[in-house]
Amino acid sequence: MTSYTIQKTSDHFTLNAVDSKESIKITKSHAKFDYVAAQAHLVQRIIKFNGTKMTSTKDYYKNYQQANKKTAKSVKVTFTKLDDLNIDDSLNIPMVTNTIADNFISNEGGFLPGTNVMMCGAPGVGKTTVLLELLSKLHDQGKKVLFISAEMSQIDMARYLKRFPHWGQLPILFLGDYTEECPKTVIESALNQGWDLVLTDSFSEVNDTVKDACSLSKTQTEKWFLDLLVYHNKANNKTKTYTCFVTILQLSKGGVFVGGNKLKHLTSSMCSLDWEGGENGRRFMEFSKNRCGDVGKKLYYSIGDGVEFDSGRWTRDILSDELVAEERKQLESEASSFDKLFGLGTEELEEGIAEL
Repeated sequence: MTSYTIQKTSDHFTLNAVDSKESIKITKSHAKFDYVAAQAHLVQRIIKFNGTKMTSTKDYYKNYQQANKKTAKSVKVTFTKLDDLNIDDSLNIPMVTNTIADNFISNEGGFLPGTNVMMCGAPGVGKTTVLLELLSKLHDQGKKVLFISAEMSQIDMARYLKRFPHWGQLPILFLGDYTEECPKTVIESALNQGWDLVLTDSFSEVNDTVKDACSLSKTQTEKWFLDLLVYHNKANNKTKTYTCFVTILQLSKGGVFVGGNKLKHLTSSMCSLDWEGGENGRRFMEFSKNRCGDVGKKLYYSIGDGVEFDSGRWTRDILSDELVAEERKQLESEASSFDKLFGLGTEELEEGIAEL
């Protein structure tokens, strides 16, 4: 039997012989397509095929590594000018929830298409509740939204429904319902339908599920997840939709989000949900990184029979910040006038001080 490595393309697989230049194209009409597709989801499997019978093994002899060395080519580098970028105008049209949270999320007033927002916080602070409420508001505005849940079951969500009946029409993908399927394929198929905004709960649980089922390393799984986000940010789906992703992150015992540095750098925004002064304090949200809006501003919220954002507090804080900025500007102007009046800050003053 001849041994082959697997090369995946958009609509077919190519089997490349290990010891020759022979290759076999496996399309959907091929009898072994499903078998090859299943093996392609695993880590670097070697296909053995004699024309009728097909089996697979691990890559004990590092054939993939050798094949990559053979195909390495020089790269032609091109440079891009910002003036030449062909950016779709729809990327600047925010998706609004019609709550004060829109002003908190971005300067444009809402979630922006093609962005990635990471939300982290300790258990119990209300991450899922707050974000599902915002997701529901977007759904009410006619946006196509999806909730991917790797943590909660249908029974868990049914209990939520008693308190939040307006969530009843939200499309939800429960990963726990696909224990007999490849979760990687399930997620990819779901996202390919094209969504305006996808909420994932949580990054850790989704990645652990895929890692265990597909025999991938933690690094490989995280790369797959991030590549998938960027792929759909660029509207590579059936409906050509620039998908915005909101992803819930878990915190370690030390209060640090669970994920690599690449996750932190590739995100558009990083927001934390916390209590003020401990778990009995007021809940608030705050961006530590936000390419689309402000950082360091707190939006307070409460959770009871529903989710309420303290719009009054937000407005007062914004006005207060503006007054402080204006006063600082005035003081700087007055200080500058004072310096000029007495010659402070001039070259002559510096020489005089040197003489003294």
